[in-house]
Amino acid sequence: MDWEALRTFAVVCRANTMSAAARELGVNQTTIARRIARLEETTGFPVLLRRDGQMRPTLRAQSLLKTARAMEAEVSTLLEANGTLSEKVARPEISGVVRVAGVDVIFENCIAPRLGELTSNHPSLCVELIGGNRNLSLPQRETDIALRLARPQTGAFHIRKIGVMEYGIYGPDGINDPTDAPWVDLDDAFADKPEQIWLNRHFPNRQTISRSNRGSIMATMACSANAFALLPRCLGDRVAGLTRKPDIEPEGREIWLLIHQDMRHVPRVRVVAEWVSDVLIGSAAIKSV
Repeated sequence: MDWEALRTFAVVCRANTMSAAARELGVNQTTIARRIARLEETTGFPVLLRRDGQMRPTLRAQSLLKTARAMEAEVSTLLEANGTLSEKVARPEISGVVRVAGVDVIFENCIAPRLGELTSNHPSLCVELIGGNRNLSLPQRETDIALRLARPQTGAFHIRKIGVMEYGIYGPDGINDPTDAPWVDLDDAFADKPEQIWLNRHFPNRQTISRSNRGSIMATMACSANAFALLPRCLGDRVAGLTRKPDIEPEGREIWLLIHQDMRHVPRVRVVAEWVSDVLIGSAAIKSV
């Protein structure tokens, strides 16, 4: 039995699509299809079927899938054994694409500035940081790792609480009282977010002169208009011209790291997840737990 073909079969069943499997293995879809065809030639029966746009093992291939997963887990365990194989087996190079979906402000101010630390150690690794309003789905394999500001209530995820993203009230240098000063706010689409609820509770009569859906834009507008803004500290502490008011301590937001259960032991996903965790835990603007 061809191990590479068997492993590819297990990955396709886990990823649900050929494209997602190709991304996980760092190859193209043609290679995936060729390996599956080789496996079917060896077994003498079809091993995959397409249902609702996703690849599933055929009934006859169910036992084959169990064997493939057991072998995959065994190989992973052997390669991870400290000292057992270090002198006998060279660890495979970490390569391929890892997608991380999350919040712009964390990517821009915590993760992206330190990306070189990861890529210098793993030059064959490609990390995609997907921010903005694209709430990519872990179950549908649209992303490998997700950073969320709230714990999900459902889903087969490996979940880890990284810490708390701290917030601060920022305003122009030399102006300490935000009560009568102009404000820049998040737009109305974020009215139900914890930080905005806190702001409305503590500064209900503030004069809002502008709004935005991005913290970096809010910071720029606040500088330009000599206004105050509620900002994550990882952003606000980096903006020249804005000063955090230390006597006001807004509530923070929890940061959760999510990986699908089936992906947590994939070497490149594990490496990126550990690196992201270390970066955030080491950030002065993130309160660790």
